[in-house]
Amino acid sequence: MNGYVLFRLGERRFVTKLDEVREIVRLSGLEPLPGMRPPLAGIVVLRGRPLPVLDVRAADVVGTDGGDVLVMDVDGDAVGVAVDQVLAVLGGSELQTGEPPARALPDYVVGVRRDANGPLLLVDLHLLLDVTTLGWRDALADQVAVDA
Repeated sequence: MNGYVLFRLGERRFVTKLDEVREIVRLSGLEPLPGMRPPLAGIVVLRGRPLPVLDVRAADVVGTDGGDVLVMDVDGDAVGVAVDQVLAVLGGSELQTGEPPARALPDYVVGVRRDANGPLLLVDLHLLLDVTTLGWRDALADQVAVDA
């Protein structure tokens, strides 16, 4: 599927490829669980199933309700990434391709797109988690081991 999810973290707008996002849900009912450690913020119940949520928002709102969750696939399991706000789902032709990202930008910035308001950083969600929530894969593996 060709397209993008436009979302906000703090005051900065980002896009990610629509193919990376399974679905988008409101962040409501976030429950921390005993033994759950950062970067896992907790779970939300999505259609009767617990969804682990990793929070990449600013420190003063991490682990709180409000915002949106980008649900993505990680090794066959659904995992949520909390963001401040999903602004739009855009078709592939709605954004112009911008210049390549500067090499000094973090590895999760894989491109630049443009809309009427200026440049948008194209991010890879898996790489964003690698940089912003160190140990997220280990935390998920640990949680799966605890649940088993």
